Amino acid sequence: MLALLTGLAAVVVMLIDFVVASPGQREAWIAGCLAVVSGVAYALVRSNRMRYVAHLVVVGTLCTAIMSVITYGSVRTAVGFLFVAAVAGAGTFLGRNALIATVAASVGALGVLTLAEVNGWFSATPYFEVGLRVWITHSATVIVVGVMVYHSGRQLREAFERQREELELRRKTEQQRDRSLERFARIFHNSPSPMIAQSARSGMILDVNPAFERCYGFTRAQALGREDSFLWSDPQQREAYMSLLFANRRAEQYPARGLRADGSTFEALISSEMGNDREDKLIITSIHDVSAQNEVMERLRRSEERFAKAFHFSPLNMTITRLSDGAIIDVNRAQDRAQGLMPDEIKGKTSVEIGAWLTPQDREAFVAQLLRDGHIDGYETRMRHKNGSLVDARVWAELLDLDGEPSILACTVNISEEKQREALLLNVARGVATETGEAFFSALTRHLCEAIGSDMVVVGECRDDGRVRSLAIRQNGQARPNFTFSIEGTPCERSLQMQDMLICTSGLAEQFPRATSLVESGCQAYLGKALRDADGTAIGVIFALWRKPVELRQDTQALIAIFASRANAELVRLRRDREIQRLNETLEQRVRERTADLQQLNAELDSFAYSVSHDLKSPLRAIDGFTRLLDEEVGPRLSAQERQLLDRVLASTQRMGSLIHDLLALARVSQGVLERRSVNLSDMVESILAQERHKHPGREIETRVAPDLTAHCDPRLARIVLENLLSNALKYSRTREKTLIEWGLLPPIAGEPQLFYVRDNGVGFNMAYADKLFKPFQRLHMPSEFEGTGIGLATVRRIIERHGGQIAGEGQPGQGAQFRFSFGETPTD
Repeated sequence: MLALLTGLAAVVVMLIDFVVASPGQREAWIAGCLAVVSGVAYALVRSNRMRYVAHLVVVGTLCTAIMSVITYGSVRTAVGFLFVAAVAGAGTFLGRNALIATVAASVGALGVLTLAEVNGWFSATPYFEVGLRVWITHSATVIVVGVMVYHSGRQLREAFERQREELELRRKTEQQRDRSLERFARIFHNSPSPMIAQSARSGMILDVNPAFERCYGFTRAQALGREDSFLWSDPQQREAYMSLLFANRRAEQYPARGLRADGSTFEALISSEMGNDREDKLIITSIHDVSAQNEVMERLRRSEERFAKAFHFSPLNMTITRLSDGAIIDVNRAQDRAQGLMPDEIKGKTSVEIGAWLTPQDREAFVAQLLRDGHIDGYETRMRHKNGSLVDARVWAELLDLDGEPSILACTVNISEEKQREALLLNVARGVATETGEAFFSALTRHLCEAIGSDMVVVGECRDDGRVRSLAIRQNGQARPNFTFSIEGTPCERSLQMQDMLICTSGLAEQFPRATSLVESGCQAYLGKALRDADGTAIGVIFALWRKPVELRQDTQALIAIFASRANAELVRLRRDREIQRLNETLEQRVRERTADLQQLNAELDSFAYSVSHDLKSPLRAIDGFTRLLDEEVGPRLSAQERQLLDRVLASTQRMGSLIHDLLALARVSQGVLERRSVNLSDMVESILAQERHKHPGREIETRVAPDLTAHCDPRLARIVLENLLSNALKYSRTREKTLIEWGLLPPIAGEPQLFYVRDNGVGFNMAYADKLFKPFQRLHMPSEFEGTGIGLATVRRIIERHGGQIAGEGQPGQGAQFRFSFGETPTD
């Protein structure tokens, strides 16, 4: 654009010069030079060869300026503007160095041309005529400079706008990059799997996540800046993995063995991804610890192997049947003690066909319970033996999936003998269930002797002297008198020392030769068990004797254990009953003694409180009197601060006097004898309220007093109760525009004494602090709000308790309060 404008200006000047200039004074060739330079520059622009266009224009303009000075013969001609144009173009379109060079060239050329003009070296005579041609030449030069400046500003604005757009694009790109980096950082650091970021160029670890620290045991500081070779148990595995990664730029689920900080190894699957940064390619690696998974799979394999072994080598009869139809899929090698069938006899048949279920309905009920609960423990049923008889059985079952087929794993146990033993035990239990105390032991020995077929059964209790006193003896089917015997050298002594049973099936005399009574009786076998208290102390013994050697089966031992347990519980209960009886015999005497002690202590405390309160009154009166004399003498001369201090002393003595008065009242209510009689409490309430109205003539007080409410109480103490409750009701409702005080009787409750109440519409209180209401010196409001000493309600409670009654308070902040109380049961003649 600049070249085109410069060329146009040069052509205009050249045309004017041809028209206006006289012959011999035309300088059109100068404009022609500019036009040629502009044409060449424009041609370069059109051919996109713009690198040296500005240089060409500046150099051409500078050369044209020099030739113009030589042509005009003086540096003071208008062509000097061309030097300015050359400098402006260099400063606008070229850099600082080009500007400096152009300025230096212009200054140097002007200096040389000035020297030439001074010395008369120019051949042309200077021409200084002013006319239209000069104006046109100057104007064209100014226009060219203006175009340069405009074009320069436009380029600057366009460059600034491009730079602003580039900055905005860069900002958005950086924001997007930051969000991507933030998301990546969250994924990286919050991933439950260990992750590593490392440089592909140097192999250095750049970052690790917390899961890496937990998995490998290395801290982040220990891992950063190191190659990852210390994380591989096998260096060859690492080389093979890195080769695969660099060849494919990624690797997935590569099996390897990792090395932890403590030297232990673990199985892992490693996945890596290589970035595209040419400067420093980044590798992101994630590690999945499959040690636990492999261990689980191995445990599963071993579990299946153990299941197969446990199934086939179990001594219990076990079968696997199809859930849908009950077809038997597999059966173990154990002997079938319930039905007596061999494995080959039942495979391929259904459980109903072999008689495991007597009817299809029995199996359906069993399957329904199994589907509901997921498993069955001890399901009792009856099966048909292959000889046709019915046997009692107990079944344990679990659901399992066998190759996609829902199946039932069942274990069957023949409980016919157990049922027989249960019947025997049930009969025995019925025989001893109705007996208690010492009669129980007699029944127990009788039934036990019959159940196990022994010649003698004895239940004995340990005494403090180390001997045993029998509680019941059964010998040869007859009850025998109780006696006390020494256990030294006998099997009873050893039974008391053992936790389990002592069993001697034969040779009793040889094992215990010092037990002369047993030797003389000819007994050969013995079974005994100690009876113990909750702390393990032996408190008795139960034993059985046989005259002949015996073979004691497990069920016999279990039966004796059951009898021993029952005898143990009854003996413990018997000893507790004796202890309770002894305690009851002394309880009443202890209660009387404690009550007398408490009464004496309360009397002493009341006397002490009364004495202290009475003795405090004299010095307090002296303090109050002297303070008031001091006030009369020096009162007018006191400063404001001294006046305040003296007033505080007087107020404190008055408050102390009130406290002492209330303490004396509290002490007095605990002394003296109650003089109960029928008292009309409603009349007493009216009298108290009348007195209170005289004290507060300006207050609007509404009272609702239920008439003719009476109680059997001490009238003097009852008045103190009502005065305190009513004065409190008036005090705590004085902030209301209209005070409401209610007195009445709550609805009666069967078997309970009548409850009176005093209710107000005052400020109330928070029930969270209700436990402080009746304690001395405890107040629920600040002294600055409501005066008082905190003794009144404590005095009320003391009076009510002396009458055998009860008192309680209820309230809500801002909604008033209610106190209900009674004077105890009304005595009857």
